[in-house]
Amino acid sequence: MKRKIVGMIAAVLLFTGIAIAGSGNTMGEITKIKGAMVTIKTSDGEKTVHVDPAGTKKEGEIKVGAMVSADVTSKGHANWIKVMEHKK
Repeated sequence: MKRKIVGMIAAVLLFTGIAIAGSGNTMGEITKIKGAMVTIKTSDGEKTVHVDPAGTKKEGEIKVGAMVSADVTSKGHANWIKVMEHKK
């Protein structure tokens, strides 16, 4: 019985780890906006993320050319996106 419980806990932790591993912070310049899809040029390529008009927390004016930071899920949805301020 203990083996089954330990096995179930291990499986849950494994799947949770996989889900978390695919998400993270994305930083770069917005190169294209098409509807709710925003393309961000990062240091290692481009990433297109879904910015939900109602569900994504937005800070600043999200527009082409803006330098942004975004928390993106493994499925490509932005939890939040914000324009980064340039220090002068």
